[in-house]
Amino acid sequence: MDFQLHQRVISWLKTAGDSLIASLNTNLMVEEKTNASDLVTRMDKEVEAYFTQQINTYYPDHRVLGEEGKGHSIKETHGVLWIIDPIDGTLNFVKQGRFFGVMIGIYKDGRPLAGYIYDVMQTDLYYGIVGQGAYLNDRPLQPLKINSLAESLMVTNAHILVENQFNSQALLHASLGSRSYGCAAYEMISVIRGESAFYLASRLMPWDFAAGVAILESLGFKYSQPNGQDLNLLTANPGLFSNAAVYEEVLQIINSKEN
Repeated sequence: MDFQLHQRVISWLKTAGDSLIASLNTNLMVEEKTNASDLVTRMDKEVEAYFTQQINTYYPDHRVLGEEGKGHSIKETHGVLWIIDPIDGTLNFVKQGRFFGVMIGIYKDGRPLAGYIYDVMQTDLYYGIVGQGAYLNDRPLQPLKINSLAESLMVTNAHILVENQFNSQALLHASLGSRSYGCAAYEMISVIRGESAFYLASRLMPWDFAAGVAILESLGFKYSQPNGQDLNLLTANPGLFSNAAVYEEVLQIINSKEN
């Protein structure tokens, strides 16, 4: 991938992160989208508009798919496509002032080129460039080793466990336990770092998983829908994002006859 483009993305992410930190002491102008837990702030809109303006200026032939609709109307994935979540974990951003991230995935003809997840409050930048590896703050990322599901944590949310979606109770019993962060960026980071063996989600939009998928790809990790089908970059999907060492075992449990 083009080095200058990469450096620009890093600069844009840090500018966006600084603006988000500064905004925590201001009026965020919070609005509900679909319900009381699905929020959008002026900062979601401003950050996405900032990224879109920069991309349109420097890469006018590229297209943008963003959560807040500041980019283009996307119906197919040809060419270079930027998939952006300006604040992943908006509820955390509003209610806790932490545990949120900014995510950018860059794809070409539907395949990942690079992914960036910026943990704003920790000022940690995770990124992966396919074919060149994954990094944390410009240093090669070395995930903790995952040997087996029985020796590992899983990441999912309480609804999936309570409702036993995807045979989640069997997964829980097969693992050491479950964690939840209320933020896809943090759940992806948990898998990328090797702190958890896999992340299971019932419904993610493309901007929730695009950046993480690119980093997973650069690490040789696995991802799909829980039934094993490919993820769709243009619609909502359930998702499984996994260390390669346990991916097949997790798929087998999810799709066992007991489910």
